[in-house]
Amino acid sequence: MFDSVSSYYKVHSKIYDLTRWSILFGRDRLLEVIPTDFQPERVLDLGCGTGKHLVKLAERFPEAKIIGVDASKEMLNKASVKIKSFDHIELAHTTLNTFLNSNNSFDLIVCSYSLTMFGDDHNYLELIHDSLTQNGLLAVVDFDHTPLKVFEQWMNLNHVEISGRLFPQLKNTFQEKNSETKSSYFGLWKYTLFLGGK
Repeated sequence: MFDSVSSYYKVHSKIYDLTRWSILFGRDRLLEVIPTDFQPERVLDLGCGTGKHLVKLAERFPEAKIIGVDASKEMLNKASVKIKSFDHIELAHTTLNTFLNSNNSFDLIVCSYSLTMFGDDHNYLELIHDSLTQNGLLAVVDFDHTPLKVFEQWMNLNHVEISGRLFPQLKNTFQEKNSETKSSYFGLWKYTLFLGGK
């Protein structure tokens, strides 16, 4: 298997858009949980991958400055093709910690199937919380938990933590505004959409 997230995406960036529709559920609904009257000036897509949400964010918030951050150069190469027609989107090839420790606050932070890949070696939720403006919002969709230990172990091999810890931690760190948990493949795993603020 892949010994790092970086090596994982060197391979998977080539097939990501072709395959992830079958497992990354709720991505199309993520931006729908953001209130229609919310108009952020600065938007951050953490773990933006190949840019699926960057284009949608740019279309919905044409006046906002939008930044997509990802640690995989290969994934950002894919994203750069999609955003060519938008001059208010920037891409940053760096880690979450490095970026959040050196940048200003954001009115909206979006995390689509990225938080479960960040691991336990840093205080990323606190960093995200500190990077939100006072009335800012965090929108997350991600794997939640699975009843099958063997599936959890398989996901761990693919650098995804599906232990069920993420969303309780989110609810302890952010003020919950909306949360929806849904089942996939007859309960093989559950995923959750979460909207929170300071």
